[in-house]
Amino acid sequence: MRDILIVLGMCVAAIAAGVLLYVYGPEQVREVPNPAPTEEAAANTSESVSGAVPVQVLDAGTNAGAAAQRKNIAAYDTEGFERLWQMAHTNDGAPIPSIDFSKQYAIGVFAGTKPSGGHSIEVSEVRDSGDTRTVVITLTKPGPGCVTSQAITSPYQIVLVPASVAILSRVERTVETACQ
Repeated sequence: MRDILIVLGMCVAAIAAGVLLYVYGPEQVREVPNPAPTEEAAANTSESVSGAVPVQVLDAGTNAGAAAQRKNIAAYDTEGFERLWQMAHTNDGAPIPSIDFSKQYAIGVFAGTKPSGGHSIEVSEVRDSGDTRTVVITLTKPGPGCVTSQAITSPYQIVLVPASVAILSRVERTVETACQ
């Protein structure tokens, strides 16, 4: 009977957490909605690249607490950044860094839940071209037959980039690592 009550309590807590996330969801956090072209399609565009944008890695890890699905999120203010940070650090109590949003904003990339270790995600490049800022995201996965940890992971990375009014777009590429 005690076990049933524990499981029931966990279910109620999960439902309550879901309702809270739904009600207090990301109003100031914007997902990048446009579909990602392939790297080859992006390379074949006739636009000239105005320049590489400096990227500062703020945080990265393999266990984002509240990002079960693949997501890209840009946070342009403190409230939005706090929500983004909580997606990565649901229960670990990591202090929220202070950011001057008049000079920069944050981009979080989340790989979603993966069945094993060996997966990662990173913002490998950011470049401006006209009124568009392109974020190049690299997803890494283990090659076939690679020995990896048998733990569920949820890789993520949070970066800072200089403030801009450019429209965000993304290019995603997947890299398969060779077994060691």
